[in-house]
Amino acid sequence: MNALSVSNLSFRYYKNGKRNIVDNLSLSVEAGSVTVILGKSGCGKSTFAALAAGLYPENGGFLSSGEIEIFGNSIKSMSHKDRAKYLSIMFQNPDLQFCMDTLRKEIIFCLENIAVPPDKMDDIIIKVSSHLGMSKLLDRKLSSLSGGEKQKASLCCLTAINSKCIILDEALANIDNDSAKKIITILAEYKNSGGTVIAVEHRPELWRDIADRYVVMGEGCKILEENISSSDFENFRDILAANGIYGTYTGKNTSHCENSENAISIQNFSFKYDNENKYLLKNACADFKKSRITAILGKSGIGKTTTFLCILKQHKFDGTIEIFGENIDDIRENDLFKDVGIVFQNPENQFVTQKVEDEIKASIKNPEFLSATKLLEEYNLKQFAQYSPYMLSQGQQRRLAVFSMIAGNQKILLLDEPTYGQDLQSTENIMRLLNNKVEQDGLTVIFITHDEELADKWADDIFKIEDGKFIKC
Repeated sequence: MNALSVSNLSFRYYKNGKRNIVDNLSLSVEAGSVTVILGKSGCGKSTFAALAAGLYPENGGFLSSGEIEIFGNSIKSMSHKDRAKYLSIMFQNPDLQFCMDTLRKEIIFCLENIAVPPDKMDDIIIKVSSHLGMSKLLDRKLSSLSGGEKQKASLCCLTAINSKCIILDEALANIDNDSAKKIITILAEYKNSGGTVIAVEHRPELWRDIADRYVVMGEGCKILEENISSSDFENFRDILAANGIYGTYTGKNTSHCENSENAISIQNFSFKYDNENKYLLKNACADFKKSRITAILGKSGIGKTTTFLCILKQHKFDGTIEIFGENIDDIRENDLFKDVGIVFQNPENQFVTQKVEDEIKASIKNPEFLSATKLLEEYNLKQFAQYSPYMLSQGQQRRLAVFSMIAGNQKILLLDEPTYGQDLQSTENIMRLLNNKVEQDGLTVIFITHDEELADKWADDIFKIEDGKFIKC
């Protein structure tokens, strides 16, 4: 039996729109298998996942043709409760999925929606949270979790619901490699018990031990290849490389000049999560040099994003942070943001307009030197100029956020997972643009990543947060 069958599916966001996001797609996924969906950023993979889960067109967009069946049942005929028994989905952005303020409440909410008896809920909560290493975070505010912790929280909820099939949209994107491998092991157990996994991914190598097949999609979710096995990967190297799935980073040609001047200096730096006694960083020290690219590595939840928030005076800390030699306690926030820009882990949190083109224009400080149209064309977003930023894929949103910040002409740019959700070519384009700004304008770039190869190829300096300290690599 097929867990999912999609036939002649065509979908677009506007009824009178000229472009189908999903264009005449037919695909079947066998029950009890692991299928990994690959393709360039923006080709429609996440939209396909939302259609398969019944979120579209029920909550937006226009389905012009096609049928979707889940375990032989038309999705149109299934109630939400019945659908959840058969299939559940994890969004690319977990913030959009949470309804409650803590993981414990979120799991209870999910269980209530599928009518699990209250006396059985505690056992399920303990089981799924311990399985994913989230027991200690059950009662912490979800808003305070790192991106990787939020993704694991979403997986806890999916595991609790225990659908026959789960769709994972970039489920491992913000998670360190050790945690990702543990999750893959858990998914292997789920598969062995009869579960079906459909994973939208940009990192196929993580799945090679459990994937039954890989499907490569082109623009409009056109099927380019649909039966690539893990053992057969090398035979499809050309088509995988052409779609940004397989290959290595080119990297910059030379290191930037050594610079004795600090853009940011952190001394005796300590902070906790809100309302908790445990320090994430304790008496940590680090100097981030001017006009260079610095990468920050570390496990999920180790304090990387919170460090950025402290630099921007958005989180309490002990110790000293200096920007170009001046203590941030003496810098007004308005002046601070003139010098320091940030690209959030969730780019939707920073959009201020209703059109992609306007988002770039709103940030451009010197329009005579920098054209919004040129930027959008150069980085493959021109066709979306009149779209709302919220209609872009996560990968496209991230590119837009990076370009908008660069157009703002700040002296320091903090980027939280800037290449998450990107194919190889888009990742190279983002890093090349940042590198050019460092070389031409003296920009200082500090970026958080779990991708050690990316850091090795593009960063001049690398720090790893470990045991509450910054360790220079």
